[in-house]
Amino acid sequence: MPMETDIMTLKEVSDYLRMSEKTISRMAQEGRLPAQKLARQWRFQRTAIDSWVANRDAIPIDEKELPPEATGMPAALTIANVIAPARINLNLAASDKNGVLRELSALVLDPTDERLFDTLLTALKAREDLCPTCVTEGVAIPHARNALIGLVDTPVLAYGRHNKGIDFGALDGKPVYHFFLLCAPNVRQHLQLLSRLARLVNNADFRANLMKAKLPDDVIALIHETEPRLVPQ
Repeated sequence: MPMETDIMTLKEVSDYLRMSEKTISRMAQEGRLPAQKLARQWRFQRTAIDSWVANRDAIPIDEKELPPEATGMPAALTIANVIAPARINLNLAASDKNGVLRELSALVLDPTDERLFDTLLTALKAREDLCPTCVTEGVAIPHARNALIGLVDTPVLAYGRHNKGIDFGALDGKPVYHFFLLCAPNVRQHLQLLSRLARLVNNADFRANLMKAKLPDDVIALIHETEPRLVPQ
């Protein structure tokens, strides 16, 4: 018998929970299933999975978050559904705008894929040159002028925090601490998510709690708690 502390692979969890590997991977990416990435592969602790199962079993079936393929309905387009712990960096280190854009881009695309990475970075720089994407006190939402067709298959949001703050071209001249990088495969999703995100970051309490976050999971939990209140579907 395997020990309770055994580390499980994606396939093992898929077989264990009788769910597709695609669903397990998406839930892990969205932070809805306890997991860690080691060498770019998802790994799961058996005790954490058992605890997750036990908690779900205590929830009435009509209140559970069923995967879209189980309901026949597409996943809701929300900030919570397009951000994941792996795309959060709470310690941005660059000292200038271009450096921060590079750090953020690395949360979305692998820098070794130079063609796609440079395409994203160039698009972000062009947008900043046109007009800085600072939207409120201490917050910027870097994004391309248009949807980035071909770079991402589904909407992606990355978050970076610069604890010292940097000059990012804000109209008030103040440093920027919070950066949300938005990438979407089509214009409709791009605009929907931009609108939802703007309403979130305009809330002073949300910004203050972002600064207090110790771990990426804290940011995910904050978004899950705040978004339904401030930006209902």
